[in-house]
Amino acid sequence: MHPSKICTLSLCVTTVFGLQRPLKPGSYQDSEDIYYRLPNDIRRVAVIGAGPAGLQFTSTLIKHGFEVRMFERAPNPGGIWQYTDKVPIPVTFPPIDTMAYVPDIPETLPATHVYEDGEEGLTVEWRIREHWAPSPVWKNMTTTTPSKWMTLPDTNYPKNTPWKHTQMDVSRHVRQYASSVGLNANDEEHANVTAYWTRVERVEKVAGSQKRWTLTLRKLTPVRDGKLEVHWWQEEFDAVVVGNDTDNDAAWVPTIPGLDDWARVVPDAVFHSRQYRRPQPFANKNVLIVGGGYSGVGIANDLIGFARSVTVSTRERFDNGPSPKPVNLKNALITLANGTVVSDFDIIILATGHRRSLPYLVGFHNSTIQGRDEPDTIKAPVITDGTHLRSLHWTGHYIDDPTLLFCTDLPWGGGLVGYQALGAARVWAGKARLPSITRMWKMYPGAANLLRDVPVTGQVRVRLFVTWLNTEILEFGGSFVAPPPVDETLELLRYYVAKQYPPAITHFYDSAPSGDLPRRDWDVYTGEHEVQPRSLSHQQLKALYGDQPSGHWAELSLRW
Repeated sequence: MHPSKICTLSLCVTTVFGLQRPLKPGSYQDSEDIYYRLPNDIRRVAVIGAGPAGLQFTSTLIKHGFEVRMFERAPNPGGIWQYTDKVPIPVTFPPIDTMAYVPDIPETLPATHVYEDGEEGLTVEWRIREHWAPSPVWKNMTTTTPSKWMTLPDTNYPKNTPWKHTQMDVSRHVRQYASSVGLNANDEEHANVTAYWTRVERVEKVAGSQKRWTLTLRKLTPVRDGKLEVHWWQEEFDAVVVGNDTDNDAAWVPTIPGLDDWARVVPDAVFHSRQYRRPQPFANKNVLIVGGGYSGVGIANDLIGFARSVTVSTRERFDNGPSPKPVNLKNALITLANGTVVSDFDIIILATGHRRSLPYLVGFHNSTIQGRDEPDTIKAPVITDGTHLRSLHWTGHYIDDPTLLFCTDLPWGGGLVGYQALGAARVWAGKARLPSITRMWKMYPGAANLLRDVPVTGQVRVRLFVTWLNTEILEFGGSFVAPPPVDETLELLRYYVAKQYPPAITHFYDSAPSGDLPRRDWDVYTGEHEVQPRSLSHQQLKALYGDQPSGHWAELSLRW
């Protein structure tokens, strides 16, 4: 690497966090308040979730010699991309506050109980769905991100996989990766690592064991005669990775006057989009979809040709608040926020998005804090109103206790999850350092300045990880980390998105704000600059991908 490039990387770190000196060995004097010190040796690590991120964390930690246990409530790997015809338990109206959630755990552990069908008024099927919480993926769902950028390490899609691929393509891809690292449900290589059908009920530091995390676990095992065995137990760990999807673990239902009454009178007529699977049950129905995001539009398209009519209600613009303007429902009349009254709908689908809940994190919730206000509490919360995670260092570590880490990045392609997992492994192995807790809080920009749970995203964060990890290698030894390879197909995406959208949108959905990097590093400029593909002409683009419908390329931008 050229010396000037090294200087550029170091300056990137100092600019983002306002530090006085570049990050390099010898920059700071050795003292107790400079670096964070682990409370004990980290040997045993729990990873929650077997989706694309959890699998990568587990594989990386195993390679670095940790004793790892990966817990997944579903029967197979895949996370949000594991499709099933089973639907989640219906959302309650009003929804239950995460702080009020209390898991059903026997007083004495370990414990085992065999449930019969109909026991306590609940079917075995209901208990399975409640435990599993199937993902919101529907049968005919297609992605908005090309297969080129939805790949996992050393794993490829079949040669003829289309640019706009299906949820089944992604699910197979994730299972293929899981098998390649020995973490699939039927793999014996790491049978002592994987725990499928196992839900994490509580994560806490129990009194008298302040240096270790205690996980309370619940496993389902179907047994003969249609019965269901449930087993509860506890395990202790030195560190915990929250690797399950922190964006989609709970349905978000807005406060709509009258909705509770309607759902109580006609419970099958109102449900959240996470319960949608196929269009056939909606044949000849008049359907109202509340919400114009990806799920709302995707489900609307899926219903065309089956439903008698499909109406999508959406706000004209986004705001920073978590709730939409009120909508009144009474006597089957729906009054929209703009005063329009509509009626004669058989079904209402609430495609209103999801929130972060992570109910197993004992003591890390404070729902009294709304929006992005800063809390005045003794213990810094991670979950507040469900719109974001907070109190995290840019590496994903919980600032007050870096033995707890959250996956805060997209897991695909040359994404940051690989860097984040490597950073976690090296920190917990004592081969990379974090600033002291006091210094991490000084670096923390506050919840009001977070874009995706952490202070910086995109290419700036890639440079931070590469610079930090390579700096620590100079101190502790090891193999240097390379940045992701330059991918010319990213230029194709930027080119077509820039052609289809106004400058403000292309600026927002680029992988990093153009102002954060030198102009020469960018293929496409936004704002006042003219769009200039640097190396590929339109003829070359057409030769590679043909004439793509403009709407197809427009959809792709929504994931950036």
